[in-house]
Amino acid sequence: MVPTPKQRRPTFFQQLMPTGPAERILLSFTVVILVGTFFLLLPQSNTGVHPGFLRALFTATSATCVTGLVVFDTGSFWSTSGQVVILLLIQVGGLGYMVLTTMLMATFRNSRLRVRQTGDFRESVAAPSHRDPRSFARLIASTVIICEGLGALFLSLRFLHDMPTGKAVWNGIFTSVSAFCNAGFDVLGRGMTSFETYAGDITVNLVVPVLIILGGLGFLVIDELRHHLSRTRHKRLSTHTRTVLALSAALVVGGAVLIFILESMNPGVFASLSLKERVLTSWFQSVTARTAGFNTLRLGDMHSSSLMLIIVLMFIGASPGGTGGGVKTTTFAVVAAFIWSIIIGSDQTHLGNRGIHTESVKKAVVVFALSLVVVFGGTFLLAIMDGHRFSTLGLLFEVTSAFGTVGLSTGITPTLSAGSKIVLIATMLAGRVGVLTAMLTLLAPVHKFERRVHFAEDDVAIG
Repeated sequence: MVPTPKQRRPTFFQQLMPTGPAERILLSFTVVILVGTFFLLLPQSNTGVHPGFLRALFTATSATCVTGLVVFDTGSFWSTSGQVVILLLIQVGGLGYMVLTTMLMATFRNSRLRVRQTGDFRESVAAPSHRDPRSFARLIASTVIICEGLGALFLSLRFLHDMPTGKAVWNGIFTSVSAFCNAGFDVLGRGMTSFETYAGDITVNLVVPVLIILGGLGFLVIDELRHHLSRTRHKRLSTHTRTVLALSAALVVGGAVLIFILESMNPGVFASLSLKERVLTSWFQSVTARTAGFNTLRLGDMHSSSLMLIIVLMFIGASPGGTGGGVKTTTFAVVAAFIWSIIIGSDQTHLGNRGIHTESVKKAVVVFALSLVVVFGGTFLLAIMDGHRFSTLGLLFEVTSAFGTVGLSTGITPTLSAGSKIVLIATMLAGRVGVLTAMLTLLAPVHKFERRVHFAEDDVAIG
């Protein structure tokens, strides 16, 4: 009998290292945020006023988590060096460190991906198990280059009418990357008014929303659509893709119509706008509420009903595997389908004519419930610290914007207390990496214990 070799006991530092994709994804974002904070604290990154550690950390988190909430006007407070740092954080955060690493390795034909790297990549972009990570990474790279490149070209040409060539090109590049990554940062240098001066501009109101939508659809959907359009005989789209496209269209169109109707009754916002500007701003705000963070209307003046609608859109967010946040369109669709199946007494949750796996339903319900806990828990904490200065609706709007990595604000972000900013930092990070990923990382010891225990079953009264 051959004796089995003794397994080495892991060292203290090995035990501290992350062991699963969830932990490694959270760690990668944390490291990028801290590195970004360091560079933003350098004197070369600002225009003469030191931001302080907390504000630099807030800005780095907002950029890495592609949120867009800011405590300073990006175009006037940060120098060109600081803006470059923010742009790099947006690009890294929008795609994810794991995705960028895989994209880099995919450029070298002889490089091989380890099992762990493959798992991390698929966890980051929601890629199917049968899809080759290297080819999928190349698709992501080509999509990013084409979309951001064309967006930068069109926006730079538009900005040439308003500013010098160098500034127009830089604004075009920055805005294109920010829009495709659903970040919501801009460097126009006009205070915190975002694109309010372009409320009636066709180019800005078409190019920016298209970039936001493409970035938020998810690379899995873009890949399937590419294959679908390149074939002479079209196969039926997957349930995932059909759900994403249908719900995204419904939310954008429905949101635009409702914003137009609600704000038409609010003379403070639409009074000075023409019919064309009202249509364009309603369309723009509906799209940007899906995790982008730009605005062409002054949100602080909007009707409370419009703000509540935007909160719902921000909470739902973009789609899996994209650059946006929120609970995701598919999660919302599955939870709604599950509730409907309970109401009608069906034994199966289905979308269209396809049933949904029980595990997917359970995961969707958990993500939806945990997201509600995070949003209302964060609002409760902000109400404790700043409730005497701001309305509950304004605080809920701020937290939902942070969780959905949207970046829209009614204007209260810079004046929030230090404690509220820390809560928003944690909320942005949880919203970007995924609330389930964050919870799995924090509760890893409890998770390992519960998996070894099986309890006797009993009934409790419900409803």
